Amino acid sequence: MIQLQNLKKQYGPKVLFDGVGFHLKPGERVGLVGENGMGKTTLFRVIVGQEEIDGGMVHIRKGARVAMLSQELETVNQTVLERVVEGDARFAEVQKEMERLHNDTAFHDSKPEEWSRRYGDLQHEFERHGGYERESRAQSILSGLGFRADQVNKPLETFSGGWRMRAELARLLLQSPDVLLLDEPTNHLDLQSVVWLESFLKSYEGSLLLISHDRRFLNALAGRIAELDRGKLTVYTGNYDDYERQKAERIAQLEAEAANQQRRVAEIERFVERFRAKNTKATQVQSRIKQLEKMERVETHRGTKTIHFRFPQPGRTGRIVARLENVDKAYGPVTVYRDFSIQIERGMKIALVGPNGAGKSTLLKLLADQVPADAGTIELGHNVTRAYYAQHHVETLNPKHTVLQSLDETAPQLTLTEQRNILGAFLFSGDDVDKRVGVLSGGERSRLSLARMLAAPAPFLLLDEPTNHLDIRSCEILAAALSDFDGTVVTISHDRYFLDGLINRVWEVDGGQVKEYLGNFSHYEWMKRKEEERAAEVEPKTPASETATPARRDKEQKRKEAEERNRRYRQLKPLKERAEALEKKLEDVMGEKAELEERLADADIYQDRNKDTLLQALTRQKELTAEENALLTEWDRVHYEIEALSDNASTS
Repeated sequence: MIQLQNLKKQYGPKVLFDGVGFHLKPGERVGLVGENGMGKTTLFRVIVGQEEIDGGMVHIRKGARVAMLSQELETVNQTVLERVVEGDARFAEVQKEMERLHNDTAFHDSKPEEWSRRYGDLQHEFERHGGYERESRAQSILSGLGFRADQVNKPLETFSGGWRMRAELARLLLQSPDVLLLDEPTNHLDLQSVVWLESFLKSYEGSLLLISHDRRFLNALAGRIAELDRGKLTVYTGNYDDYERQKAERIAQLEAEAANQQRRVAEIERFVERFRAKNTKATQVQSRIKQLEKMERVETHRGTKTIHFRFPQPGRTGRIVARLENVDKAYGPVTVYRDFSIQIERGMKIALVGPNGAGKSTLLKLLADQVPADAGTIELGHNVTRAYYAQHHVETLNPKHTVLQSLDETAPQLTLTEQRNILGAFLFSGDDVDKRVGVLSGGERSRLSLARMLAAPAPFLLLDEPTNHLDIRSCEILAAALSDFDGTVVTISHDRYFLDGLINRVWEVDGGQVKEYLGNFSHYEWMKRKEEERAAEVEPKTPASETATPARRDKEQKRKEAEERNRRYRQLKPLKERAEALEKKLEDVMGEKAELEERLADADIYQDRNKDTLLQALTRQKELTAEENALLTEWDRVHYEIEALSDNASTS
């Protein structure tokens, strides 16, 4: 579907891609991972042609539709539903052309056969894009992503950036392109919407390339993981857990090979040093020196250092941390809480969950004193101070300060070493601490804000989606820090893996009430499944006679359908086998070509003594390029035939 060949890209001295190659196959789901700043989003932009490359080639199968979820939002004068339904340029063109043809009576009367053929082609494409069911399907997708029925006809510009991003995601899902590139699609979703999106993408028939910090999301969807690290792309088979295991095994193997090689190098160097002055050993000494020069050194993994230490702990509070008594809260005519009472005790680490609009954010903001209660009292306990983290608070950082100065603002009592350790835990190391806040990315600002909070923590932390814009490693560092935290935490998060490593109870918010489930998030999911099973058992059973269909299809119809399936299978099987053979051959050719290009990059091959070798290499390079192009053309043709047969099957 997509071939990346020897991509090169750099900004000044910073190398993002150095010979990156990758093949995304039809129907495949791949997770793209790597630390922030490694170039994941840039790679997406390169694929869709929004970013230039310094070298290499991006080959997309002819006719394939590629769509990318961008973090940059367009300004449009449409309702939510209009944006989702009409936001596909190709569908809009087809609809407009159908309308024009429908009104072109002169063309219809003068050339009825040509008119019918063109209108029929457009009708077929119109139906392939959802046709007359498009609007109802759009409403279903919007509902899954958390929009209420009364919201979809409101102007898009009246919504916050996060909700507009949900609408943009719905627009792409409705398009159902051949290739879908999703950059952190869960960032602006609540838990229920994440679970819905995960289920939706499992049944998505196109190819999916996915950037996500949500480990469980990747585990559920990815069949391969591609890691972008310091300009190189390494692909692992399996989901994220498989990737971590395979990577650890690979690192261990490389370190063992490097150790063995180092022992061999040491032996050779001792021999050379010992016999360098002896004429009788001169030939052997020169042979070993050449052996050292030609030896390709095994490169071990250059991982980012993980810093393990205990964050500063808050002062001890009383047993009761916060108490709400008879609280009322409404927004206009909508009542969220009425006569609501609850208390939070020291050591509780609570996840707030519940459907969209149930009042999770309102409860968190009431506790954080970000919104006032209409009635009732909210009191903090003895020796309790609170700190609130939300995404928009990142904008309050002083852009003129360096990272280190920004941390020192909130934690001047810490030594310089302690401050650097805290920043290192949030991936600010070396010269990074001297960067100005004004040049930091959104993810870097989020990490700095969290570091500031945990460097001098209040005993009561209130966190609204703290993992947004963090990479997986940063999420794990944050979860470990909060798990080790001696105070009290209330959080809203869509990241189920993060919650599992942190919380000790779930508060399910719905209908202005809270239901408590003890344990981590996985235990909460298990309890909910048990509740649903018990509810299903007590539901009255509908008699089988009432659910049976009035009549069955006759045997002749079934026989015809079976024959049609067998016919398509006989046609598809050799095509799929041919496609697999072409992919294997293409990988071999690309591999040989990459090795050849490495040889041609070596200055030694251009010496006069290697003239014949150079000519052979250049000739072979030309042959491989021609063979690669021929294979890609044939691969495109075969996949067109496969898709044509599949399309016929779906419409028959």
